[in-house]
Amino acid sequence: MNSIMLCEGSTDYFLLQYYMRKACGWEDDRERQQGIFKVNRQKSRKLFKKDGTLTIAAVGGCSRLKEGLKLVVARNLLAAPGGHDFFDSVVLITDRDETETEQNFIENLTQAFRENLVWISQEIGNNAWVECSLVNNVGQKRAFRFLLLVIPFEEKGAMETFLLDAIAKEDLYDGEIIRKCKAFVDQADPEKRYLSGRRLITKAKFDTYFSIRTSAEQFMERQNILKEICWERYTEIQKDFRLLTELS
Repeated sequence: MNSIMLCEGSTDYFLLQYYMRKACGWEDDRERQQGIFKVNRQKSRKLFKKDGTLTIAAVGGCSRLKEGLKLVVARNLLAAPGGHDFFDSVVLITDRDETETEQNFIENLTQAFRENLVWISQEIGNNAWVECSLVNNVGQKRAFRFLLLVIPFEEKGAMETFLLDAIAKEDLYDGEIIRKCKAFVDQADPEKRYLSGRRLITKAKFDTYFSIRTSAEQFMERQNILKEICWERYTEIQKDFRLLTELS
């Protein structure tokens, strides 16, 4: 099975890779990244499990998720029969901030399907697989499924918060740095000129800690920190992610 997971930006892109590898058993292989699907030259990576392939692709921000979905559908329309380019499962993960309601977002996704003549079996909703089908460019009907996961607004449900809490529990010194970083971010922009939503505040706390811990952009050190996290425990907090175990 060939699957794809669309996410907003580079932070989600990296964290979802570690989650899928640690909690769901997917493996990375740098030698098998040829022909990878990308959205506007954003980051993208293939993971593998038995005969399955999972592409995790950032789209460049929440405003470009609909565009990313349309590009996925366009790829499915052009995929050669019997080839490996067709995406059998499509997952879109987002953490909606206060700028757009969930219902409006769902309506935009539904419109993207309609514009490309994709039939959907039921209304799109959060945390539920939807069966879809289309007729490709050679007149063949192809089926795929779609899953929308909207991460709750609550800060405790964010992957970044889970990661910082896990680090703080393992190391008292780093825990104190994390506490100070969180306090700084909470007080740094009282007029909310820049940190205008809870999601932005959460990301700022995450980035502030790592700017101290790995201030010289030490990529390998950041990777080593992420590898040490027990990502399988995140499913206990973010129960919607359990559906991701159905990808294979």
